[in-house]
Amino acid sequence: MKLTVNPSIRTQLLAWLVIPILVLLLVGAALTYGLAIGLATDAYDKALLDSVYSVANCVHYHESDGHIVVDLPPAALAILKDDIKDRVFYQVLDEKLQLLSGDSVLPIPKVDTMDDLTSADYRDGIINGEDIRIALIKYPVRSPHDRFVYIQVAETLHGREQIGEQILVGVILPQLAMVVISGLVLWFGVTRGLRPLTSVRDAVASRSPLDLRPISVDYTPREVRPLVTAINDLLELLQEDMQAQRRFVANAAHQLRTPIAGLKMQSELALRQSKPEEIRHALNLINLGADRAARLANQLLALARAEPGAVDPALWQRLDLNKLAKNVSRELVTQAIAKNIDLGFEESDVPVWIRGDQASLHELASNLIENAILYTPSGGRVTVHTFCKPGPGDGQRSCIAVEDNGPGIPAAEREKVFERFYRVSDRGVAGSGLGLAIVREIAKIHGADVQLSDGPNGTGTSVLIEFPYASKDSPVSATSANASTPVSSSVTKPVDGDKILTGSGGAKSDVSANP
Repeated sequence: MKLTVNPSIRTQLLAWLVIPILVLLLVGAALTYGLAIGLATDAYDKALLDSVYSVANCVHYHESDGHIVVDLPPAALAILKDDIKDRVFYQVLDEKLQLLSGDSVLPIPKVDTMDDLTSADYRDGIINGEDIRIALIKYPVRSPHDRFVYIQVAETLHGREQIGEQILVGVILPQLAMVVISGLVLWFGVTRGLRPLTSVRDAVASRSPLDLRPISVDYTPREVRPLVTAINDLLELLQEDMQAQRRFVANAAHQLRTPIAGLKMQSELALRQSKPEEIRHALNLINLGADRAARLANQLLALARAEPGAVDPALWQRLDLNKLAKNVSRELVTQAIAKNIDLGFEESDVPVWIRGDQASLHELASNLIENAILYTPSGGRVTVHTFCKPGPGDGQRSCIAVEDNGPGIPAAEREKVFERFYRVSDRGVAGSGLGLAIVREIAKIHGADVQLSDGPNGTGTSVLIEFPYASKDSPVSATSANASTPVSSSVTKPVDGDKILTGSGGAKSDVSANP
């Protein structure tokens, strides 16, 4: 099982602040330590060189025998070797590197470095397993033949190591103390800096599900303000959605209450009647009310199914809009005939491919065409078109358009008609105001655009829906892409001969109703 890591902002800020500071302090401590050790080494080397010249002052040439002698008094030797921490060694060598005086345990310098020796030479060595530091000079002796000697003085490194440890402790401890103090200061500063987030958290956590008032941004820091603004925008959207849901529930309850109350009243009235014709009349009214209630319930269910997330896009199919629109038109032929509406279908001469949920798209086309039939007066005309048109770039758009020559929709109300339960006034047509709301919701989840405009010749209404074109390489579900909704034979029976309409450049269709 993979563990999910939720990093803390405080931890991340402290890490990004303390770790670089710690690294810088450690680097600074290392540089300081190195510089201090270098200065201490130079001081010890100069002191060692002073000891070399002290020995050199005791070197003399005896003219009587022509020998070079080292006259180092015991007191001077005691001073030379008087060191509590380190052992000191000295050595005087002649031109042939023969020992004239001193400690024989000192390593003899290499011959290849002696010719270039013009100043003091320092090197490291080992005596009896101990590390030593050696200072060497080539010292001229006043003599008739320009004689010289090699003088080297060495000491162990205990004093140097001790002063190095002291420097290290003196540098590192203050630096570590600074790191600890800096960490505490940063912790306090980060905690205070994140306090506005805590205030925002408390403001959100203290709200009830019904309290969607915006969070105050008066005392919010500039960096946190975009977050608070985004939360307020979300609260506003939630408030609007909740208000829309409340209106929907209230309107649905009102819309359902009316036909149910009518059914109850008509059924009570039928129970009081004794004459067959009066009972039949009451039953007809009950049947009409039941149809309205069933239609409203079906539309409410369709609207619920059209909510985002109700349809899984992974199950969408590649469909031909021609076949879909033709099947829906056939289903509504009987309704058009009953109202004396000329229902025509103009089919594209090429497949109009779209990708989506077949049941939802069938509901969209059904509501779109049925809405046009419902609001078109008797003797009017409704025409359904399917076609492809150029889209953005080099793409295409798959389109379905429904035109009628009815009363039309005023421009000021064309956006409102897509709201749930909104109906244009003075139409005198029974309905719930859900048809176009369902159309827009289904179009939205399929990425389609819905446009309202005037109908042919400036009369009536034209509804155009543009879908993204589904090319052949678009994903298709296992379900058959060309499956169509079965159509009852009772709705395709010709009446007085089918009227055949032909669209511009389109194929002929036999889905018309002309009583």
